[in-house]
This record gives sequence, C-alpha cells and structure tokens, in this order.
Amino acid sequence: MGTRFITHNSGSQDSGCLMNKIRYVLIFMLLAGSVGCSDMPDDGIEFMDISKSQPITIEDFSMLTFSDPEGNEVKLADIMTKDYLVLVITRGWYGGVCFYCASQTSRWARRFDELEPYNAQLAVIFPTESAEEAVKIDELEKRIKKGKITNEEIPYPILLDINLSSVDQLGIRSDLAKPSTYIIDREGRVRFAYVGESIADRPTVDSVLKQLAQLGG
Repeated sequence: MGTRFITHNSGSQDSGCLMNKIRYVLIFMLLAGSVGCSDMPDDGIEFMDISKSQPITIEDFSMLTFSDPEGNEVKLADIMTKDYLVLVITRGWYGGVCFYCASQTSRWARRFDELEPYNAQLAVIFPTESAEEAVKIDELEKRIKKGKITNEEIPYPILLDINLSSVDQLGIRSDLAKPSTYIIDREGRVRFAYVGESIADRPTVDSVLKQLAQLGG
C-alpha cells in the first residue's frame, strides 16, 4: 500500500508541474501576441499576392473627379504631388462598412510610411449612391482608427465618389464598387490595375510595394 501511495503522489506532482508549464507557455504566448512588433491587429483576413496588372478601361485617371468630406470637388490631378499615386477604391457604403474594406485601409494606415522610398502617396475612395450618405465616411474612419496609428491620424485622404460617377467610368460597379487598386504616375497614366472579383479579392500591401519597386527600377 505504501509503495502505491508514493507512486501516486509522484505522478500527481508530475502532472502539476506539467500543468504549470502549460500555463506559463500560454501566458507567454498571450504576452507575445500583445506586445508584437506590428501595430496591426490580426483580423484573420488574407489578401491576394498579386504579381501582374490587369487590363484597364481608361488610360488617363488624372481627370477623375471626387469630393472631399466637406463637399468640395477634388480632381486626382490636384492631389498628385509625387511620382506615383496608389488609388484604393473600397466597396463603399452598403448598409455598413465592409469588414474587408476596413481591414485593407487599416493596413495601409499602419504601413503608409513604406510608400516613401518609392516617392508614392495613397488615396482611398469611398463610393456612395447619394450625397446624403456621404456622412457614412465617418464610420470607415472610426474603423481605421481602432488600432494604433502614428500621431493618431489617418495619413492619407479619403475621398467620396458620390453617385458612383467615377466607379461607372472605370466599369467597376457591383453592389456599389468592386474593390480596386491602381498605381497611377504623375501624368495620370495607369501603371498597375487590379479589380477584385469578390469583396475579399484585394492585393496585399506587399504586392503593391513590389509593383512600385519594379516601376522605380
């Protein structure tokens, strides 16, 4: 009986030590996740690694016209100050802010500085069917600001495509707009184009940066 008692006690101690080790590992993993190098929360979304441009419907984007949140007209030519402009067109307001739109624009907000080596800038377009829905841009801004951003400000302009006029010129209407990403040079010429076939079909930030690197080469 004594031998059996000693053996059982030793196993219990081993089990307790194992549970403590597991607990420490779990705590370490949680801490590592919360203090990681990236300020971008992991939302589980994986975008596409794109290496080739798609055909385009119009060659000169410089005269596309949008509106700022105050209702002022803005032509892309007016904001092109660098060699390249990355133009990200979101799905827009469709009863709410698309989860994928929020993720994509949040990633760009946190990696915006990586455009600087390519002398590139970025603008985001938020399509709406009417001027009354223009205020919905605030919802997108709130979603972008949920994570940490340098200086707590969105580093790029968010413009409105009211009545989908530019969306229609580009031929990307579909429950508002198909998610699209373009790289435009200072002359307004399209150097890269990608139009998603679904709301999740979007290029990664790294894909766009690789395209800029090739253009700069």
